[in-house]
Amino acid sequence: MQTKQSVTNSNTRATVIAAFGVLSMVLAVSETAQAQANQPTPLVFQAAGPDATSIQGAVDAFRASLGDNNLNNPGPIQKGRREINWDGGNPNLLDTTAPVNPFLVFLNTRGSQYKTPGLGLSQAPPAGGLQGGLAVLFGNPNYAKIFRTFSRSRLFTPVGSNITEASFSIPGTNGNAPATVRGFGAVFTDVDQPDGTGAVAGRKGSTRIDYFDKTGKLLFSSSVAASPGDGSLSFFGIKFDDARIASVRITAGNVAPGPNDDRQHDIVMMDDFIYGEPQLIQ
Repeated sequence: MQTKQSVTNSNTRATVIAAFGVLSMVLAVSETAQAQANQPTPLVFQAAGPDATSIQGAVDAFRASLGDNNLNNPGPIQKGRREINWDGGNPNLLDTTAPVNPFLVFLNTRGSQYKTPGLGLSQAPPAGGLQGGLAVLFGNPNYAKIFRTFSRSRLFTPVGSNITEASFSIPGTNGNAPATVRGFGAVFTDVDQPDGTGAVAGRKGSTRIDYFDKTGKLLFSSSVAASPGDGSLSFFGIKFDDARIASVRITAGNVAPGPNDDRQHDIVMMDDFIYGEPQLIQ
C-alpha cells in the first residue's frame, strides 16, 4: 500500500511517499523534465529551499536508495554509492584550488572525473581562506555573500564556463575501466531562476542536468528546482534500477561565473555530488 502526502510552504515544496514503512523525499518531475523514448523512467529526487534543512530529506532519501557509502575503497563493488563534498577530508580546509581541466582528483579513489569547455574546475569556499575564495577566484566581491555550502567548507565550480561534464570508471583503476552508474545527484547553491528569464529567456530553468548512456544517447534531462534569495540550496538526482548512466552534463546557472548575480545573470555554484557505485560497462 502506498500513501502520498504533499507538503508545501513559501520556501520548500516536496512530496513525501511512504511505501512499506520507508520514507523518500521525491518531487514530481517538472514539466521540463524529459525521459527519452524506449527508456525506463527513473525515480526522481529533488528539493529546494533557503537552507540545508530544506533539502536534507531529499538528499538522505537519495543516499538510502543507492546504498552504503563505499568511501575510497577500490572496486569493483556491486552495491552502494560514492560521494564527493569538496572538503579535502577536512571541513576546516579553506584553500582555493587553481582551475584544472580535466579535474582528476577523485578519478582513482571514487571513480569519477570532470571536465569543462572553459578554463578548468576549482574548489573554493564562498569566502575567506588564504586565496580569498570565490570572490577572488572570479574577481567579484559580491560572491563572498551570496553562496552557501551544504557540507563544509568548499564549493565546486567551472571557471570560464557554466558547464561541467562527468564520467565514471571503476575506483582503483585510475580511469582505465570505464563504468556506468545507477544514479547521480548534485547539490546547488543560489539557483534563482526557474523559468528561463535573463540571458536564456525562453528556456525552462537556468540550471539543469542531462544524463547520457554509454553510446552518448540522452537518457533523461531536467531543470533543477529554484529557490529565490541569496544562499538558497537545491538538490536534484535520479536513480534507475540498473547502471545505465555513463556520463552527465551539468549546466549551473545561465552564464559562466563572473558577472553580478542579478535578474539577467543567474550565477550558480555546486556542492555535494552523490552517485551510484560505478559498474563495469557491459
